[in-house]
Amino acid sequence: MLSRPVLALAAALVALSGCSSPIEAPDANEPAVPLATPAVEQQRPPAARVVLDYVPADVARVTVTDYEQVALQLGVVDLASELDAGERADFWRRAETETVLLADGLLRPVQERLQRDFSIGQEDVRWEARLFDDAGREVGFVQSWAAIIDPAVLRRAVDAGVGPLRGATVLAEESLVLSGVAEQVEEPWGGDLVDPLVDGPATSTYLELGCVDEQGPDTLDELEAYTVSFGSVLATARLGDGRSDLFDRIETAAGDDSFSEVFTGGAADPSNGRLGYEVVSPPRAAALTLRRALPFAACAG
Repeated sequence: MLSRPVLALAAALVALSGCSSPIEAPDANEPAVPLATPAVEQQRPPAARVVLDYVPADVARVTVTDYEQVALQLGVVDLASELDAGERADFWRRAETETVLLADGLLRPVQERLQRDFSIGQEDVRWEARLFDDAGREVGFVQSWAAIIDPAVLRRAVDAGVGPLRGATVLAEESLVLSGVAEQVEEPWGGDLVDPLVDGPATSTYLELGCVDEQGPDTLDELEAYTVSFGSVLATARLGDGRSDLFDRIETAAGDDSFSEVFTGGAADPSNGRLGYEVVSPPRAAALTLRRALPFAACAG
């Protein structure tokens, strides 16, 4: 599946350039169709929802894992805790080996109790965000649950103190569970830095304010924030518009053997500040990302 570097790199270049098929002009005699603006909120990717609404300013890094996208990539039609034990085990085995999984499911260790006492489980979680401070300590999480799950059941599980749900807050209308420092905020995390760096569906997204600790060459510009989103084969790093150092950053990353064995075929588009890579090993890509071993995001020398 991953032995198609030429095809993958071509796909990366197309994705980075933002190309799309031409759209025919509307018939002037037909009435205009009003835009369904209320649907825009629902179309925001999970990473954008978290960044805009639930991450306080003192958080340094965020990971968002979209289990619905993972299931879609694996061809699992109905991901839910109602699956039998074998089907659930097969899903997680494949997810951990075939996709870049930045979170392995907070509730899996207490799955048996959740199913026995509340008839819910990790597979009912649509996406999961984990929040970290600048020392790498996890300081909170946000979970989005399937709309079919009764918020009253979630509250009972929270009140019972089941695993990570102990002390959490249930937002019934949004089908969300917030824990730790996660809270509804008035200002988006990172101000206006991060939101433009989140776009489109992804199985997992990594978001960080600042750069990685590794010192890069003095040809690099300062990096205030970046994100990395993963699809079925490709990883897209977004560093922001107006950058003149993308090719230098690709060259810096290519000199790191551990990185270049996992992320191959680097492509850059200075017009939108994106880097594209083919992911050779999803588990190793996840491990490198969580360790922040991403030399393209090095601090300026």
